[in-house]
Amino acid sequence: MVGGNRSTFRLQAWDDTIGKLKARLSNWKLKTLSVGGRLTLLKSVLGSTPIYNMSIYKVPKSVLQTMESIRRNFFNGVQCDERKIVWIKWAKVLASKKYGGLGVSSFYALNRALLFKWVWRFISRDNSLWCRLIMSMHGSSLYKLSPFRYSTWKSIIREVHMLKDRGVDLISHCHIRVGNGLRTQFWNEVWIGDTQLRVMFPRIYALEINKDCTVADKLQFSVTSSLRRSVRGGVESSQLALLQTYIEGTLLSNMEDRWVWDLNGEGVFRVKDVRILLDECFLPKAPTATRWVKYVPIKINVFAWKVFLDRLPTRSNLQHRGVLVSDLLCPLCSSAQEDSSHLFFSCRLATDIVRLVCRWWNLSWTPLGSYADWLNWFNSIRLSSKVKDLLEGVLYITWWSVWMFRNQLLFSSKAPRKDVIFDDIVSRSFTWCLSRCNCTFSWDSWLQHPYLISL
Repeated sequence: MVGGNRSTFRLQAWDDTIGKLKARLSNWKLKTLSVGGRLTLLKSVLGSTPIYNMSIYKVPKSVLQTMESIRRNFFNGVQCDERKIVWIKWAKVLASKKYGGLGVSSFYALNRALLFKWVWRFISRDNSLWCRLIMSMHGSSLYKLSPFRYSTWKSIIREVHMLKDRGVDLISHCHIRVGNGLRTQFWNEVWIGDTQLRVMFPRIYALEINKDCTVADKLQFSVTSSLRRSVRGGVESSQLALLQTYIEGTLLSNMEDRWVWDLNGEGVFRVKDVRILLDECFLPKAPTATRWVKYVPIKINVFAWKVFLDRLPTRSNLQHRGVLVSDLLCPLCSSAQEDSSHLFFSCRLATDIVRLVCRWWNLSWTPLGSYADWLNWFNSIRLSSKVKDLLEGVLYITWWSVWMFRNQLLFSSKAPRKDVIFDDIVSRSFTWCLSRCNCTFSWDSWLQHPYLISL
């Protein structure tokens, strides 16, 4: 707050940010949204959170934990002080889909990425008033200590160095692309190769009179023109020969020197690149990517993700979590213990429904016993990639319909009907896939030949 005595470093200064986050993820939205809607809102909160505060100040660890707990409770459907079983670790949800998560991303990575944007502006020397002010107050180097004991800029630089100590050197992804060579120091900046020339050729650098000379100064004349004495034999002679060979292919142009960012092909700095890099470094990585079908709702994809991870409240999982369960048998067939592998792949009801789906799609059915067996069977199917995605979405809807029937059987006062499950799968998949495809197909074609639909 303006006028406060270092209030930005106090935890109370973040109460307003936390309050806005709670208002955004209110309880009434929790009650009205499905898990897909909650996931979408969680991702949009990254953009609606007060970015100004997070882009200027390092968010304290305890504040980050509070903010993440608010999002975690919202995603898990926890209200106020309610206690519920958390089936999936929050770090797993934050992780990228490429590494088996849901791609929510962490506030930690967002905050540090926004802070580094100022470092990029300082490094790239955009000649703005802000950059000139920082250079006049704190100096032109990121590695020299600032004369100020407390400053926002100093805390940003300290955080960049702490990330480097943890194995994430963000500055190493900033490179100079030499144009006319007027803004790049020959010895002190990494403009060719991966190391400063003063480190690679220390004996020649020791003879240099103008140690801050530019690339243009050196390439315009001979390398030895600004040395305080002639090069002698031995190490000096060999280093000079290597230096001349190293830079002999460098050609200057009429363009100005500029800095480029190597985490994307365009060379333009983006906060998103830093955020993804930090998440990949500090969030858990699974060897298998999250399977995602764009033709079905997000809630169906999240449900299939939980099936793959075996993180559904089946009777065996509840018992494993210490919940007292009176009967462990499957409520659909009463022939085996209820777990994810049995409920979706071995249960007699689920098997009968999948057989109908295979007959509908003109596929040969194979007895399955687990998710791994299902994946091997699915990978063996020969269809075009887009139509195969459509089939995968239909199978996800099948699992979801079986789970809904199971819950209605256990908790509803009215007994559900088995004979309408397959019809519901066909109608739901038609409605959901039609609304998300880039093509139009009829109900008759969906019933008769869904595998022939051109997407």
